[in-house]
Amino acid sequence: MTLYTAPIPTGDQRYIVRASGITKSFGPKRILTDVNLDVERGEVVVLVGPSGAGKTTLLRTLNRLEEIDAGEIYINGEMIGRKPNGRGRLVERSARDLARQRANIGFVFQHFNLFPHMTVLENIWHSVVKVKGEKKADAVAYAQELLARVGLADKADVRTRSLSGGQQQRVAIARALAMRPELMLFDEPTSALDPEMVGEVLAVMRDLADAGMTMIIVSHEMGFTREVADRVVVMDAGQIIESGSPAEVFERPAHARTRQFLSKIL
Repeated sequence: MTLYTAPIPTGDQRYIVRASGITKSFGPKRILTDVNLDVERGEVVVLVGPSGAGKTTLLRTLNRLEEIDAGEIYINGEMIGRKPNGRGRLVERSARDLARQRANIGFVFQHFNLFPHMTVLENIWHSVVKVKGEKKADAVAYAQELLARVGLADKADVRTRSLSGGQQQRVAIARALAMRPELMLFDEPTSALDPEMVGEVLAVMRDLADAGMTMIIVSHEMGFTREVADRVVVMDAGQIIESGSPAEVFERPAHARTRQFLSKIL
């Protein structure tokens, strides 16, 4: 049984993500400068680079957790967060419309962000009913299926605070998958875990990659990146400085800054 079944795209949808000219500042500090990133359907892209390179900020702009100062982001051919008003101008989407867009983009954070007052099962089905309007019985049944697939079927009725970090992160992945997204974003999903818990989370992510889920991952796990990434994107100082296969980037890096970064972590 696979963890995820890739949806069948309709029409010509080679790229699920098309981001161009992305610029973002926090106050006077420029975080992203004219970033361009296209991601093909079914592709696994891993963002690497030094701390402060802009990796997490770029990830957060893709589902409008962070607004951009300039540029355009399209997910499945639809501009995220804004839309044309028919008079040659862009206007902000309504909160309801943005929630609809975000429902198709799963996001797994460093620190789980689970609801501590809910059981594991409730954490998974709650947003499906509230945001997507699915019947509770159907949402619960799918949540139980996902829990089994991430190896936590026996934890359905416990509170999340009683779980280990690795278990909580697997619940967070199941919760994101419950929305049946076409794109998954992972922001250093193992950075807050004890070393012995990292493997169980990476195993779930490997299953997703094998099943064809489109993923963009910010990660410092270079062994995992070599194994699952179709493409490694290197960021530094708010820009993409290099992009290629794991073999190209790790074994034949073209940029001096990439070589310097890799020399410290490999």
